[in-house]
Amino acid sequence: MAEEAKSEAPKPGFREVMRAVRRMLGWGFKTSPYALPGMFFLLVITSLLPFASSYLDSRVIDEIVRLLGLDPQNRVTNVLVTLVLVVVVMRLLERTLWVGITFVEKINHFNLQRTLTLQFLRKAAQLDMVHYESPDSHNIIQKASDTYTWRAPNFVERTIWMMGDVIRLLSSVAIILTFSLPAFLLVLATTIPSLIANLKLGQGSWGIWDANAEDRRRFWRSAEMLKREESLMELRIFRTKDYLLNLVEGIYDRFTDKERKDQLRRTLLESLVGNLSTIGTMIFWGIAINATLNGEITLGLFTFYTATVAQFSSALNNLFRSLSDQYEDGMYLVDLFKFIDLENTVQTGMIKLEKRKQAPLIVFQNVDFAYPNTDKLVLEKFNLVIEPGEHVALVGANGAGKSTIIKLLCRFYDVTGGAILVNGVNLRDLDMDSWYSQVGVLFQEFIRYTQFDVKTNVELGDVDNIGDVGLVEEAIYKADAKSFVDTYEKRLEQVLDRSFDGGTNPSDGQWQKIALARAFFRDAPILVLDEPTSAIDAKAEYQIFERLYAFSENKSLIIISHRFSTVRNADKIFVIDEGKIAECGSHEQLMLLHGKYAEAFEAQAKGYK
Repeated sequence: MAEEAKSEAPKPGFREVMRAVRRMLGWGFKTSPYALPGMFFLLVITSLLPFASSYLDSRVIDEIVRLLGLDPQNRVTNVLVTLVLVVVVMRLLERTLWVGITFVEKINHFNLQRTLTLQFLRKAAQLDMVHYESPDSHNIIQKASDTYTWRAPNFVERTIWMMGDVIRLLSSVAIILTFSLPAFLLVLATTIPSLIANLKLGQGSWGIWDANAEDRRRFWRSAEMLKREESLMELRIFRTKDYLLNLVEGIYDRFTDKERKDQLRRTLLESLVGNLSTIGTMIFWGIAINATLNGEITLGLFTFYTATVAQFSSALNNLFRSLSDQYEDGMYLVDLFKFIDLENTVQTGMIKLEKRKQAPLIVFQNVDFAYPNTDKLVLEKFNLVIEPGEHVALVGANGAGKSTIIKLLCRFYDVTGGAILVNGVNLRDLDMDSWYSQVGVLFQEFIRYTQFDVKTNVELGDVDNIGDVGLVEEAIYKADAKSFVDTYEKRLEQVLDRSFDGGTNPSDGQWQKIALARAFFRDAPILVLDEPTSAIDAKAEYQIFERLYAFSENKSLIIISHRFSTVRNADKIFVIDEGKIAECGSHEQLMLLHGKYAEAFEAQAKGYK
C-alpha cells in the first residue's frame, strides 16, 4: 500500500520542467561553447542535403527517361554525366559531414559529462549531514545519482538533433505543398496521433522511477555489501549471502516490473500509431502515382515527392519521439536541479579566526539540541567550559550524547537552543573554513584512503602542508605507527590495499594509528579524539597516550573513550548522562565521589584482574 501511495506523487508541472530545460541547455552551451553550435551547423547542412540529393536523383531519372525517348545516335549524355558526378560529390560530402557530427558530439558528451560529474560530487560533498538523514532529501540525492551522467547529456544532444528534424520537417512541408495541399494535410493528420501517444507515454517511466527511489537506494546498499571485501567473511560465516541475493533479486524485480510493462505498452501503442502513419503515406503514394500517370508530374518528380514524404514522416515521427523523450528527461532534470538547489541549514559566518597555535576558550552555554526530524532533546540546558590548552575527557554510556557534543563543536549541526562560544564569539558567526583550520579530529568512523599510500593518508590531515615529509614522519612517530610503517617495502609510498599492485592491507589497529597520525599531522590547537584507540592493544594505547599528553601540552585536547585508562590523566573528566553533565573533576576527585565514574571504573578494572 505504501508503494501505491508513492506512485501517486505529483509529477513536475510544465513550467517546472521548462525551467529545468532552460538551465540544462544553459549548462550545455556554457560547457561546449563551440562543439554544440558546430554540431547544430553541421546538422542544418546534413538535414538539407537529403532533399538536394533526392532532387538530383529525380533529375537523373528524368534525364534517363528523356534519353530513352531519343534515338541512340542522337543521345548526348553530358548533362546526365554532370548530374551523376554532382550526386557522387553530394554523397561524399554528406558522409564527411556525418563524421564531423560524430566527432563534435563526442566532444560535447565528454565535456558535459565531466562538468555534471564534478558538479554532482562537489554538491554532494558540501551538503549538510541533515540531508543524508532526511528520507526526502536522500531520495532526491539517489534520483539525481541514478541518471545525471547520461540523461542530461542525452537531453542536450537530443535538443540539437531535434533542430535537424525541424529543418527537415520545414523543408519537406515546403516541397510537398508545391505538389498538393490536401495530400500534405492527409499525411499530417495520420501522423499527429504519434505525438499524443508519445507525450502521454513519456510521463509513465518517470512516475515509476520516482515511486521506487527508496527501493533503489535499498537495492544499491544491499548489492554493495555483496561486493565489499570487508563484508565477505561475515557473509560466509553467517551464511547470509543467499538471503541478500534473494533480497536484491526481489527489489530489482519490484522496481523493474512496472517499467517492463510500461515499455511493452509503449511499444504496442507506437506500433498502432505507426501503422496509421504508414497508411497515410501509402495514400499519398496513390495520389502521386495518379498524378504521374496523368502527366501532371514527371517520373523523377514522383520519386522526389515520395522521398520527401518519407523524409517528412521520418522527421515528424523522430520529432514526436524526441519531444516525448525530452519531456520525460525534463522531469528527471527537475530532480537533478532539486538536488543542485538543496540548501544547507548550516551557513558559514563572516568572522574569520586568526590562525594561531594558542587554543581558544570554548563554552557550551545552555545548549539544547534535537536531531532533525525528531523532537527528543539529546542535550538540554547543557553547559560546558573548555579552557585554552585544557585536556578534557567525555565519558558515559552509549547514547548519552558524547558524540553529539563533538558534532555540534564541529558544527555539523546548529544547536536548537543556547549557543556555543569560541573566545566569546558565537560559533554560528565564525567562518567555517577558518574554524576548521583550528580543529583536528579523529572520528570513530574514520576514512581509510585505501587507494593511496601511507604518506598521502597522513598528509590529507592538512592539505596546506602536503609535501612536508618531515611533518609526516613526526606524525607517524607520535601515533606509534613507525614500527609497522618501517616494515613496509616502500615505506611511506606503500599503497594500503592489496588489490593494488604491491599493496598491503593494514590491520584495524594499524589503520587507527594511521588515522591518528593524520590528526597529529594537522597540528591544530584543538585536537578531538573519538574512541582513538578502540582497535589498539593496551600496551600500544598506553604509549600513544603518554606521547599524546606530552605533545599536546599547549593544545586543547578533547577525548571520548570507554577505556578509563585513556582518560584518567585528563585535566577534567566529564561524565555525560542523558545529555547532561552528571559529574566533573579529575580522576582522583571523581573516584572520591564514589559516583557513576567510580562505579564504572571499578567495574572495568575488575575485567583486567
